[in-house]
Amino acid sequence: MNKFIKTTAVSLVALSLGVSSLPTTTLPALAKTKAAKVLSSKKLKKTAYHVNGGYLYSSTKLTKKSHKAFKYLKTTFYATKSVKLKKRNGKTATYYYVKNKRGNVKGWIWKGNLKKVNTKALARRKSDIKHVLAAVRAMSSGDQSDALDAFKDVTTSNAYDDYSGLPGVIQNIHGFSAKDGQATIQAVASFKGRFNSVTNAKLVAMSDQLAETISASDDPTDDSDIYQASENLGETLADAVATLD
Repeated sequence: MNKFIKTTAVSLVALSLGVSSLPTTTLPALAKTKAAKVLSSKKLKKTAYHVNGGYLYSSTKLTKKSHKAFKYLKTTFYATKSVKLKKRNGKTATYYYVKNKRGNVKGWIWKGNLKKVNTKALARRKSDIKHVLAAVRAMSSGDQSDALDAFKDVTTSNAYDDYSGLPGVIQNIHGFSAKDGQATIQAVASFKGRFNSVTNAKLVAMSDQLAETISASDDPTDDSDIYQASENLGETLADAVATLD
C-alpha cells in the first residue's frame, strides 16, 4: 500500500470514529474592564448643579454607565458626596455623586461636567413659574388650554427662554372675557419692578388701560376690546421676561 493510500485510510478511520484531524485553537478570554480605585472620599453639603455632558456611572468603579448626561441638561441635580479616583488610565479625577429631585436619575459624574446652580436665582425662577401658572389657572376654562399646553415644556433651566419657557406661556394669557384680562394683569403684577424703568412704566400703563377696558365693557364675557388689550399686554410682558437671567 503506497503512502497516499495509507494516508487516506487513516483519515477515513478517524472520521468514522468522530475524531477530527484538524488542530483546535482556544479563543482568548475577553479582558475585563479595569475598575477605578478610590483614593479618598468626603461628604458634601447638598448643592444644586446642572450637567453639561459626560456620563453618570452606577459606582465609583466607573465600569458601568447608567445615564447619558446630555439627556438631562435641563434637570437640576443635587450633589452629596465626592471621591477622588485613580482611573484605569492612571490619572486622578474627582467625581460627585448626584441625583435629581425624584431620585430616579442618579450616579457618579466627573466634577468638570457639572455647573453649580445659583440657589437664589433658582428660587426666583421657581417662584415665577408658580405665579405664572396661577395666572393661567385664573383664566376662563375655555381660553386657558393653549397656555397650559405651553407650560408642559417649562423648567427652572429654561424659565426665561423665548419659546420653551415662560414667555411662550405668557403670550397665551389673554382672551375675550374679563376673567382672561384680569389673569393677564395678575401675570404682570407678579413681575412688578423687575425690568428697566421704561418697561416697568409701560407695563403699568398698559395694565391700567386693560383694567379700564374691562370696567367699561358692555359684555365682560365676550369683548374683542378685552382680547386686544390683554393680548398686547401679554406680548409686552413676554418680551420683557425673555430679557431676565
